Amino acid sequence: MRTKMLFAVAFGVFAAGLFGLVLGQTGSSVKNPHKKLTLPCESCHVPVSFHTIEFDHAKTRFPLAGKHDKAKCLSCHSVENFSLVGGACVSCHEDVHAGSLGVDCERCHSPRGWSAFETEEIHAQTNFPLAGRHLLADCLSCHHEQLPNRFAETPTQCYSCHQAQYEAASNPDHVATGFPTDCEQCHGFFSWRPAVMPEHDGFFPIFSGTHRDKWEDCSTCHTTPGNPRVFSCLTCHEHDQAPMDGVHQGIPGYAYASAQCYDCHPTGEKGRFTEHDGQFFPIYSGTHTGTWSDCAVCHTDPSTRAVFDCLTCHEHDQTPMDGAHQGITGYAYASAQCYACHPTGQKGRFVEHDAQFFPIYSGVHNGTWSSCATCHTDPTSRAVFSCLTCHEHAQAQMDEKHREVQGYSYTSAACYSCHPTGRHE
Repeated sequence: MRTKMLFAVAFGVFAAGLFGLVLGQTGSSVKNPHKKLTLPCESCHVPVSFHTIEFDHAKTRFPLAGKHDKAKCLSCHSVENFSLVGGACVSCHEDVHAGSLGVDCERCHSPRGWSAFETEEIHAQTNFPLAGRHLLADCLSCHHEQLPNRFAETPTQCYSCHQAQYEAASNPDHVATGFPTDCEQCHGFFSWRPAVMPEHDGFFPIFSGTHRDKWEDCSTCHTTPGNPRVFSCLTCHEHDQAPMDGVHQGIPGYAYASAQCYDCHPTGEKGRFTEHDGQFFPIYSGTHTGTWSDCAVCHTDPSTRAVFDCLTCHEHDQTPMDGAHQGITGYAYASAQCYACHPTGQKGRFVEHDAQFFPIYSGVHNGTWSSCATCHTDPTSRAVFSCLTCHEHAQAQMDEKHREVQGYSYTSAACYSCHPTGRHE
């Protein structure tokens, strides 16, 4: 209670003194500095000291924030009339842009400070939104010639800021090669490297196909700086001349040189030596198409294409093959003999069978059989044959027809003995 009474007395004395000041009834010469004031004195002043100001700006149309909260009253206000103050930034701050950017300073600046920019949001309102590494760039690195008042005149072409990098580029030499100055054709916003040149795939696929991600920069293949027409296929592949010579043996036009590599492999894929069908053996047509995966399936010696093997890729072994080929002239269980009789990979036509043994490609039996097994019923021996299973006749009928034939018996050997050409005698 005593504290409250003392405060009341003190405030009464202060108010009386202030009232006396206002009315000029004291002996002091100090006059009220406020010519126009609608608020009571205690809205700003406190009893402790006339110079201690405590005013709640949040109750006005201009709440203080950031740097404004530390500013002195008279930095913005006139002591004679506090209401004579504008709400626009330019009413207190000098416009270094000379009005060229308008009066809405808050588009770029904030009460936190003149240099506190929301750069990404600012640029999003322009025709050059920031992305990638540009977000980390200092304003002056691009707007160095236009300050303080010509931001809108800053060129947006890459070359205007990156001319030095363009002219210094040596791998490849942009100037000597005549590269366009439209940098974004090859480069992205996040990094200069790796560069992307999608039209290169029209010459040779490096962003797709087998060579994608197999290189680091242009010099991986283009070994002569300043001349992109020079390229090498021989340094970046894990091969040397000896095995390549062997792999390409017999291929027309082959040479261990980059130009020849490109001629046969313009897309970087393994070549299709389709001439193999006409020159040597059908592998892209006929019975062997789709039955192999690479050259090594048949060519078992990587140093020479003259060596081939027919025996490892077929599901057969020597015993049944010897039996199936019994009596065939020149037969041997060897790849060279296989090729000699089956140059197209088709089943052989043992036409000598007609003259040597029995007419099956001519005469009455032509077209009446499908395979050797039709007559040769024992797969291990071609000496065994049967005439009785493929004709539509029975023993009783044959016995009756041959009743008066000397030496007749209902056996294949007897049939062959009397009918060596398959005809009625």
